[in-house]
Amino acid sequence: MAYTRLMQKVKIKVSRYDIFDYVTNRSTFDPIEKCIDPLRYEVFDTFIYDSKEKKNITQDEKFCKFEWELTKLRNNARHMQPDEIDRICEELEEIAPDSLDLN
Repeated sequence: MAYTRLMQKVKIKVSRYDIFDYVTNRSTFDPIEKCIDPLRYEVFDTFIYDSKEKKNITQDEKFCKFEWELTKLRNNARHMQPDEIDRICEELEEIAPDSLDLN
């Protein structure tokens, strides 16, 4: 009998304001963590760590691209003007994943 893993896709909506707070260090929570349970899940560049199940959950390419761009902005934000950061946060909101695999 073959084992098939059922995907538990969870719909999310990432806010540009949460992105702004994160990249300007006003929040320690990744904006994706704010869409799910930040006490249970921790977001990394290519996966989400589930502390209850003690496992890494690999995410799709859209998630990885968003996290890559988010990290770049967070590293550069201290050298940027707030209006420029806000403009990029708006762009990141548009490319943010709209669902996650939490299984």
